[in-house]
Amino acid sequence: MLALRVPSSNAEPARLLMTESGILDKHHRIFSSEGFTEIPALATPLPGLMARLAELGAELTDSRDYVWRETFRDPLKDIMADIDIPKELEKMLPKKWEQLGHVLVLKISKELDDWKGEIARAYSKVLEVDTVLRDTGGITGQFREPVMELLLGNKTETVHVENQVRFSLDAARLMFSSGNVEERIRMATICKPGEVVADMFAGIGYFSVPMAVHSQPASIISHEINPLAFEYLNKNIGLNGVEKKIKPVLGNCLDAEENIADRVIMGYVGTTHEFLPKAMRILRGKGIIHYHETCPNRLLPNRPQERVKEAARDAGKTAEILKMNRIKSYSPGVEHVVLDVKIS
Repeated sequence: MLALRVPSSNAEPARLLMTESGILDKHHRIFSSEGFTEIPALATPLPGLMARLAELGAELTDSRDYVWRETFRDPLKDIMADIDIPKELEKMLPKKWEQLGHVLVLKISKELDDWKGEIARAYSKVLEVDTVLRDTGGITGQFREPVMELLLGNKTETVHVENQVRFSLDAARLMFSSGNVEERIRMATICKPGEVVADMFAGIGYFSVPMAVHSQPASIISHEINPLAFEYLNKNIGLNGVEKKIKPVLGNCLDAEENIADRVIMGYVGTTHEFLPKAMRILRGKGIIHYHETCPNRLLPNRPQERVKEAARDAGKTAEILKMNRIKSYSPGVEHVVLDVKIS
C-alpha cells in the first residue's frame, strides 16, 4: 500500500502537505516505528509536491498494509453536543455529507425542518466550513443539476482539492460526488502516452482534468453541453495548467467529430447506453471505452455488458469486457458501475 515515509519529527508538516494536495488516505492509520512515520497516500505525489516532501526527508514506500479506520475522529459526537433538538430526533441527523472546499452539502429530513438552521450552524462549526447547502431534490434534468437550499453563508463557489487536482465549481448549481473519488483517481493514470481521448460528458472536468494532470495524452477532447459546467471546465483547465492537453468543446457530444480517438470516456448515468453507437464511431477503428451505467443489482453484470456488445456488433466491431468496477450504490437496489471495454 502506497505511503510517504518521513522522519517522525517532520510527520505533521508532511501530513498537512498531503492533506492540502488531496492525496492523504484518511481511511488507513498512520504507522510509526523507530523514528519514522509512514503516512498512507491515495496516489503518487506530482513532482512539485514530491520535491517539497523530499525536503522534509520523505520518500515513497509500498512495503506494508495499513490498518483501516472510518475517520480520524467522530465529528457527529461534537455536532450532537452542539445541537438542542428532541432526543428522539437525533438519530435523523445526517451521518454523511459532501464537503467541497469551504462548502458543506447535507441531506436533512423534513422532520428536522424546524431545526435546519441550528443543524447547519453546528455542522459548520465542527467541520469548519463557511457555507452549508441542503440537498432537497438530488440531481435533475439533462444538465444533471442539483436542487439545493442555502442554509448558511452566501458564497457557494468553491475550490475542492483532490488527488493534487483543483476543481472550481458552484456547489449550489453543479454536481460533484465524493463517492466517485476512487474512479477519478483510477482514471487519472489509465491513459497511455500519446493517446487521443474523447470525454463525451466532461462536466467541470471530473475525468479530463485529472487525466491531463497525471498522464501524457496527445490530447483530450472534452465535450460538455451545459454552459455553466463548460465555464467551470475552462476554469479548471487553467487552474491546473493543462491548457495544452485539453480541448474543451461546448455542445452535444452526438455532434462530436468521429474516427479520432483511442479512448472514450462515458462518465454519465441515466441514458448512457443511448450514446454507445456514437462512442463506437468516435473511436478510430479500435480502442477502449469506459462505459458508466446505473443498473439494478439483479441485472448485473449482464445488462451493461450486453448493451456494449450489442452496440459493438451493430457497428461491425467486437467488444471484450476487460473489467467492471462498482463505483457506489446509486439508490436502493441500484448500483453505479463502470465497464472498461476493448473495442476491435
